[in-house]
Amino acid sequence: MVRAQTTSRTLVAAYFGGWRVPMDLSQQGVHGDNPWGLYPTAKLPYVNHKMLNYPERFPLIGPAPVGYDDAQQWVIDSEIQTASSYGIDVFAMNWYRDEFLNQAIINFKASPKKNLMKFFLQWSNNANSTNTSPPADSREYFFEGMRRAAAHMTDSAYWKQGGRPVFSIYDTTQIDRIILTTMGRLPTATFSSINEATLAHEAFLQDCHNIVRNVLAGDPTGGITGKLNAAVVRNGTVTPTRVNTLGISGNFVQSMYLMIGTADIGAWGRCATVQGMYVYSIRTGTFGGAKRLTHSYGEMMTAVQQNYDLVLPAMKTYAVGKAWWPTLMAGFDMRPWGGTAADPLHDNSLPTQAEFDAHCAQVRATVDKYPTVTGGVVFIYAWNELGEGGWITPRRASARRGWSRCATASNYSPPLAGAAPRQSGVA
Repeated sequence: MVRAQTTSRTLVAAYFGGWRVPMDLSQQGVHGDNPWGLYPTAKLPYVNHKMLNYPERFPLIGPAPVGYDDAQQWVIDSEIQTASSYGIDVFAMNWYRDEFLNQAIINFKASPKKNLMKFFLQWSNNANSTNTSPPADSREYFFEGMRRAAAHMTDSAYWKQGGRPVFSIYDTTQIDRIILTTMGRLPTATFSSINEATLAHEAFLQDCHNIVRNVLAGDPTGGITGKLNAAVVRNGTVTPTRVNTLGISGNFVQSMYLMIGTADIGAWGRCATVQGMYVYSIRTGTFGGAKRLTHSYGEMMTAVQQNYDLVLPAMKTYAVGKAWWPTLMAGFDMRPWGGTAADPLHDNSLPTQAEFDAHCAQVRATVDKYPTVTGGVVFIYAWNELGEGGWITPRRASARRGWSRCATASNYSPPLAGAAPRQSGVA
């Protein structure tokens, strides 16, 4: 019997490092001081997390009766060991400009296990606060974030494509708000045409590439301190530095393999500064002629297929040569974090084992159908978004689904006790 040839795959799983105990001070109003705890409390009356009521979601590696502390080195060491043995090649580390989720990245870089897989930064940059100096929706804030990101890209475990470090911007709406404000328009305005939007995006992203180029060339300032501006960038307790807002030094060089989190192929797909696109999660589809959040995992599979059928053929026409990473959804149920208030039925989007296996086969078939556009890369939501219901990390209660049975994982099963984990095939 001759086996059908399938496309080689690179499995990228989103990693949420938000299980630090105590939680970063800036996030305690959202996640509490102990993200595994039960809220509200007298100290934190506006937090609505209830992870303590869902112990079945606690990772298998965590010490009972709690989860784990992402500030501890052994946590990422164990996660790397486990993920690599299950066929995961890369962690896309959720990152907020060194201000949130950064400890897991620091520990990855220090891990003795980091030779087993790669990581890259996924800037979860959906800024929603102006209580910073400069405001979070400003060129100064964003460019300083790019400088900090570039400093992580020099690590030996940082993932590269085509010899360039991979970097993804989770949400493009912040970029548009910054550009429109800089142009003297309301941040909620729209561009006059696709061509205007593309030119504006290109100019902004060229500056981002140049900042990274400067850092990688040995200039830790990123070249953004050459011209002073009244605004300052605060870096924790470090003395604020003034930031250039009038143009980044140097001629444009493509320094990153830049992925953009958007399905707006028209405006972003034409940018030479962008190498590809993806979406972090697919939770909305069209059912009975109406667009809404999914109400079951079966509907989530339908929504995923609708996304594939819309985007992948369009990429071949409108974004020739660009990559699209198809998203594999591990599920969604945000009840431990207060639930989906806008549509509570959305929290029913968790799979049975049979449904999850079928979804993995669905993703695998898509990669084989579009080998050039996907490049064989699958983006998985997620390794450990435990509060939202997106996880494939082994848990104490593993009856719901097992990643090792997923066809997308190239039929890798958990190693036997004492067996060596699979080495990553990522270049």
